[in-house]
Amino acid sequence: MADPNGNREAGRTDVMELWRNWLTETERQWNSFFSEVMGTDSFGRVAGNYMEGYSVVQRALNQGMERYLNTFNLPTHSDIVELGERLHNIEERLALLEANIANLAEATGVTAGASVTRLRPVRTRKPRSSGNSSK
Repeated sequence: MADPNGNREAGRTDVMELWRNWLTETERQWNSFFSEVMGTDSFGRVAGNYMEGYSVVQRALNQGMERYLNTFNLPTHSDIVELGERLHNIEERLALLEANIANLAEATGVTAGASVTRLRPVRTRKPRSSGNSSK
């Protein structure tokens, strides 16, 4: 698209300006429409009833799933959350004990850098002999 002087950019800016104006006006109209609709009491009642129904369905599904998982002796979400909280409490207590031991070691002058070695357990079971494998 060229204007009478042969400038093609003028045509493009006109189209872009028209598009921008149309988009702005359309957005303004939609905003005013939804503001009017959502501001009514009937919309509030409908939204409230929807959320109430949704919460009832969600609660029923959660209870059904919990019964199903309990039937098969599987942990539920609340069981996992409770287990996580208990593990967190144990870790906090363990950290407190470690800090207390380090403080006592420092107070008595014992070096805290001593490493603990793990010994392998004594092997009490003897391997089968090749003659006993025919049982």
